Amino acid sequence: MFDMITIGDIKLDTFVVLDDNKLQCELKMPECKLCLDYGAKIRVDVVDSQIAGSAPNVAVGLARMGKKTSIISYTGLDGTRELALKHLEKENVSTKFIQKVKGQQSSYSVVLNFKGEKTILTSHIKQIYRLPKKLAKPKGLYICETGEGYESLYHSIIVCSKKYPCMIGFNPGSVQIEERKSVLYKLLKQTTILFVNLEEAQKLLYETQLEIRHLITHLWKLGPKQVVITDGVNGSYGFDGKEIFHCPIFPAKLKEATGAGDAFATGYLGAILSGLSPNQALQWGSVNGASVVEYVGPQKGLLTTAQIKSRLKKNPRFLAKQL
Repeated sequence: MFDMITIGDIKLDTFVVLDDNKLQCELKMPECKLCLDYGAKIRVDVVDSQIAGSAPNVAVGLARMGKKTSIISYTGLDGTRELALKHLEKENVSTKFIQKVKGQQSSYSVVLNFKGEKTILTSHIKQIYRLPKKLAKPKGLYICETGEGYESLYHSIIVCSKKYPCMIGFNPGSVQIEERKSVLYKLLKQTTILFVNLEEAQKLLYETQLEIRHLITHLWKLGPKQVVITDGVNGSYGFDGKEIFHCPIFPAKLKEATGAGDAFATGYLGAILSGLSPNQALQWGSVNGASVVEYVGPQKGLLTTAQIKSRLKKNPRFLAKQL
């Protein structure tokens, strides 16, 4: 039995570092726009290309924490597929549910890194996701970005979760949050743990205000048993219907922020799967997320359970506190 099966795109991420001297950053707080000379040839540093995507990031992270994981995904018949299978097998992630799609190119992203923050140019493979017919009963499912054509997948997960109850972690992708279709809210009713950032929380609720207590309690009323909101340098918040906890960010030297949210969700899920409380899970998530931003790419900094425990032991005052 798998501890967690993740569902979502597998991508080849190419990381590009933009030189401070080659472009302008037009500061219009709270927004920052990257401005490049139109039609110009701009030299950049290509740091690395890595297999990534929320589904593989979380599956790899949980595998490093000693959990048995697999991925439901689709790839084209190309080099990305070969790289993905080799990488995931090396990380002890089962690839039995990764299907190939003829005539399609695998998903990919270009990650522009400027002063440690990311801007992502991304594509999704055009394929309607489906649950495998012979799906072993996992302890948990984690649903993340799948691009368009996700409605039938969500419906099947709803039906499956009612028939075979399991933990459902849910981090809706940008397409799902922008469209806000009824099936999204139906899936929220079956969700065990919802992961969103502050902006996503606002969009799901059709809200403009930033007050955390309001946002997190109203998201919980949509059906999830636990709601987790991440808010960048302000840390993270968790609510299980009884208490709201806040956890600050764990100390780290920022190098590149891609995958921080996935690493946080991985740490949180790993803690819950290990029988810990939601407030302890916030700590695990913060430690894992902080480790990832110290590297380029979303997986190099993913920690083992022993490493997370060790870092928390060395920082006994780092706690999630009730609001």
